[in-house]
Amino acid sequence: MSEPLLFATGLTVRYGPRTAVNDVALSVEAGEFVVIVGPNGAGKTSLLKAAVGLVPATGAIAIAGTPLPILPLPERARRLAYLPQGHVFHWPLAVIDIVALGRLPRGVGADLSVADMTAVAEAMAATGIAQYADRPVTTLSGGERARVAVARVLASETPLILADEPTASLDPHYQLVVIDILKRHAASGGAVVAVLHDLALAARAADRLLILDHGAIVADGTPRLVLTAERLAATFGVNAEIVSVRGAPVAVPWSLTGPAVP
Repeated sequence: MSEPLLFATGLTVRYGPRTAVNDVALSVEAGEFVVIVGPNGAGKTSLLKAAVGLVPATGAIAIAGTPLPILPLPERARRLAYLPQGHVFHWPLAVIDIVALGRLPRGVGADLSVADMTAVAEAMAATGIAQYADRPVTTLSGGERARVAVARVLASETPLILADEPTASLDPHYQLVVIDILKRHAASGGAVVAVLHDLALAARAADRLLILDHGAIVADGTPRLVLTAERLAATFGVNAEIVSVRGAPVAVPWSLTGPAVP
């Protein structure tokens, strides 16, 4: 049996006296699309950053069986790709050059190989940005820049993708496009761990759904098992109706369980 693409145990992240991630255990196998949801400040972003090695953490993390601390950075970048939230680009590089940055872990020099160009072209076509290839990325809308960021991750062709709010700033059409791209990546033998805020989108996307609250995983299972009215009330402080759409549970937050927090 192959090693999980991502394995963590006892994972803890602290910022001074505050604990952002508290003793989390997580295993993600090839073929899985795992979605993390939770209230603001629950530790979702800190969990992803710790898994990549971007913030100090205690506990154990392994990528495809190799402990993260001993993975050289180039090899780490060939095994996993991280998509941060925000999609901020500071330099007016052409879109095609931004996407081609995803090939750097493959040892790209001054010239792209045929394989590199193919990966870049396929990533741009999949995200619907081929027509922007020569435009400076800073001239694009927020949603278009988001798709450029996703394309850069896809062009890396890493087995594991960690994506923090990959559908933020996207209209409903491209939300579904990006989710389906990530689902295909997982179905092809990779794995995806994504943070989402849209509970309906999370239910549609996830093979496994994790709810993180106060830095701890409080629910882990299929969307049908995890998305219950009781759990959403306890975690988000909302009364939700759970309806079924094409066999998938959809949570519709309808009212607060208590007074509004100022």
